[in-house]
Amino acid sequence: MEEIKHSHVEVNGLKLHVAEIGTGPMVVLFLHGFPQIWYTWRYQMIAVAKAGYRAVAYDFRGYGFSEIPAEPEKGGFIDLVEDTISLLDTFGISKAFLVGTDLGSFPAYMIAVLYPERVAGIVSLGVPFKLPGPSDARDLMPRRFLLQKVAGARQS
Repeated sequence: MEEIKHSHVEVNGLKLHVAEIGTGPMVVLFLHGFPQIWYTWRYQMIAVAKAGYRAVAYDFRGYGFSEIPAEPEKGGFIDLVEDTISLLDTFGISKAFLVGTDLGSFPAYMIAVLYPERVAGIVSLGVPFKLPGPSDARDLMPRRFLLQKVAGARQS
């Protein structure tokens, strides 16, 4: 995977790990699922870059090589939306194709609703089942797993 370049960018007070490949004028932004990281998309990123697109994926806050927020239990999907928009702004990307799987599908849909001018298209895979109606998106996050990850990271 030496073709894929890695960096960290400061977004909303956190350093997020970013992987990217390709230099095309259109961007495909990959949003990973739970409990995955950018690496989920490595083969798709290479294929998309070979097709002439710029492929970008990042580790969500608290995942992979990205920093963990001070109070992760207070976070929600809107944080992933704002992180993604800030990441696009940091790289000067005005519009992107969003590809989300599992957990990553929710911020992709939310971005399309809240920032439609930033979305060229959406691909959604493996969307978790959720009953219709009002609820807190944090209900979808496996709390015990996240808290164990945070506790382990803070001990090291």
